[in-house]
Amino acid sequence: MPLLRSIFIFVIPVFVFVQASSRIDSIDKINQTDSMTTDSTYVNSLYKTATVNMHDTIKVILDYPKTENNAFSVGEKLTFKVRYGFIRAGTATMEVMKDKMIRGKPVYHIQARAGSASGFSWIYKVEDVIDSYMDKMGLFSWKFEKRLREGSYMVDLLVNYFPEDSLADINYIRYEDENTIRDKEHYQIKTPPFSRDVLASFYYIRTQNLEVGKVFTMVNHDNKKVYNLEIHVYPREIAETAAGNFSCFVVEPLLKGEGLFQQKGRLRVWMTDDKFKIPVQMKSEVVVGHITTELEEISGINEPIPSRMDY
Repeated sequence: MPLLRSIFIFVIPVFVFVQASSRIDSIDKINQTDSMTTDSTYVNSLYKTATVNMHDTIKVILDYPKTENNAFSVGEKLTFKVRYGFIRAGTATMEVMKDKMIRGKPVYHIQARAGSASGFSWIYKVEDVIDSYMDKMGLFSWKFEKRLREGSYMVDLLVNYFPEDSLADINYIRYEDENTIRDKEHYQIKTPPFSRDVLASFYYIRTQNLEVGKVFTMVNHDNKKVYNLEIHVYPREIAETAAGNFSCFVVEPLLKGEGLFQQKGRLRVWMTDDKFKIPVQMKSEVVVGHITTELEEISGINEPIPSRMDY
């Protein structure tokens, strides 16, 4: 069911469209002394000091970034309906769960879920869950878990990030059925310190100052890929959704130096033009038609949303 699967690949998270494209050359050559041009968290130098021990082994002490976050907090939950044309295909949620600790570091736990609607489930049942654990100070990734259940396609991807080693430790599991492992792989790849998974990238952009014409550049990681991603900010538009009408910036992720997504179409996101930068609508072109993800409900935000126009 390629078309139905494309619908749910789109849903969580929205930037997952770019996962399979534009791998940075020679990932295995990226090491602790490499420099990369990325977003503002990669300040002047990634490394505070470097010392040599008695065995002539370089030990890197990182200068951890700090990113101010006034956009989201624990308890926020966004519920979306997913449409293919005029047909409701499913429901998706994005939620900021309770804070957690990972290796002694406080993290945001972001969870995204997607499920097929009853009319689709009998053809192609989907129950996908993605969990991202973001450093609360620097908004980079410490851990990422993706559990996909899409028809007979069942895959787990479990990633732990080690910034001081420029390393991502990955377990990939493909299942024959719920009780039988078909394929299992453990591997490590070099990643720049303070890399972000695709869901963490989405929430990081919400903390940034969006301005028309502005372009953000960041390095993303997914599975065996590290790739450059550009985020372009376009003029404001009014988004009319089931949750209300909002004044929004239109944001589009583009592959740096490429310009087309894996699905050969555009992906645009309408984000409120206030401090929250809530994604209220997402539209993508697929092989046949368009997929729209539209906000239905907001909970966990206990103050007025300035961009909302229909209070």
